[in-house]
Amino acid sequence: MCEVKKMSEKQSRAEAADARRQHIVQTAVICFIEQGFHQTSIRDIAKRAGVSLGNIYNHFDSKSALIAEIATIEASDLEKMQDALSAASPPRTALDSFVTRYLDYCSKPAHTALTVEILAEAVRDPKIADGFGQNRDHLLAALEGQIAKVQQDLKAENALAPQDCAEFILDLIEGLAMRAVFSGRKATDAEIKALRTAIDRIL
Repeated sequence: MCEVKKMSEKQSRAEAADARRQHIVQTAVICFIEQGFHQTSIRDIAKRAGVSLGNIYNHFDSKSALIAEIATIEASDLEKMQDALSAASPPRTALDSFVTRYLDYCSKPAHTALTVEILAEAVRDPKIADGFGQNRDHLLAALEGQIAKVQQDLKAENALAPQDCAEFILDLIEGLAMRAVFSGRKATDAEIKALRTAIDRIL
């Protein structure tokens, strides 16, 4: 009975620590968006999160470690899209579904704001961008594989290399999402139709 109680207490402490860690990360994201990564201190995050500095340092030894954790969370989100992209059939249906899902993902204002902050900070410290760069590379690889299948079905002559197509398609989606967010709106039906037309021509 005592052993069960000890295990239960240990599990409760672990769950509490995990919840606290998630709270710190979510608070850090808010601070980075509102104040900028460079201007935000660990003390700012602690104050906003309502925890001590020591509590934060128990989980993260620096702002860079917090950014790395955010990259890990992004990797989990993108992995779901990659799995869906690879599993769905036929290839063109999977690609069309990916375009919709990725545009929706990139169109979240918080995502756009944080992306801008990370890119700006990456100019000062290239290591900041490492995790996010790896995430994008994995997404590109999954997209490239699906595009190769689409092109095979289309039997298109003189088609662009799947790798180039994947790069252009992500650039188009991200660019449209960013433009719409900065304009304080969602992408219009006309813009989404134009996006899909552009993707058809790239393929």
